[in-house]
Amino acid sequence: MVLPAWIVDLDGVVYRGSEVLPGAVEFFERAQSRGDPVVVVSNNSAPTVEEYVARLGRMGIRIGPRQVVSSALAAAQFLARRRLRGPVMAIGEAGLLQALGEAGLEVVAPDGAPASPKVEAVVVGIDRRFTYDRLTAACQAIRAGALFVGTNPDVTVPAEGGRLRPGCGSLLAAVSTCSGVQPVVVGKPHPPIMELAMERLGVGAAGARHEVIVVGDRLDTDIRAAKALGLKGALVLTGVTSRTDAGGGVRPDWIFDDLQHLTDALMGG
Repeated sequence: MVLPAWIVDLDGVVYRGSEVLPGAVEFFERAQSRGDPVVVVSNNSAPTVEEYVARLGRMGIRIGPRQVVSSALAAAQFLARRRLRGPVMAIGEAGLLQALGEAGLEVVAPDGAPASPKVEAVVVGIDRRFTYDRLTAACQAIRAGALFVGTNPDVTVPAEGGRLRPGCGSLLAAVSTCSGVQPVVVGKPHPPIMELAMERLGVGAAGARHEVIVVGDRLDTDIRAAKALGLKGALVLTGVTSRTDAGGGVRPDWIFDDLQHLTDALMGG
């Protein structure tokens, strides 16, 4: 019997800002009762793993730290495996800074960067305190030869009431424009974050027993990431993609109004 294993996006799928989306709690309860492996995978590098776990817990969703994969963790793993000799300049929030530190990387802040030692890499995540000075520091370091790494390409992120806010991709565009260098991106739809998610799922050794399904609200990241790995993709319409948008580009295997409809259709509702 082939069992499903789930890679589930968060923003626009499970929640939108502080709003819990329809069917989210039931999906995780049903997966747990069935014994389906689940990891949540977010391109948002701002929260720490502990913050993700606590936030979901307040929404009535219980997951463990090993079930959380963020673009911050993917960036930290990517850079740690390169065995850099010098420090890493980090533009981002607590989740990115913590992940880099726990990976054993020396981290320097972009503030006051002219007095900092030469950095080997500049990693840029979402940063709600992004300033002209931080942009200048990143630009100068990259022009001096530092590797430019971006946590994710999302130019917007969904917020309450259907609104959109600027995402990491908007900051990457600014840094890329002034430095003249395109970043290496580790978040969806690129391989590093998905490889980490598959490791956490633990389905590799028993791949024949599992059918991995990627659940997301974006064609350009979630569904594209699924198709790049030969996985099934389920699109939900509670985030940035409308049913009209879903008619072109990368094709999902399923389209659902929300997680409630997905749970009913794919998990024996």
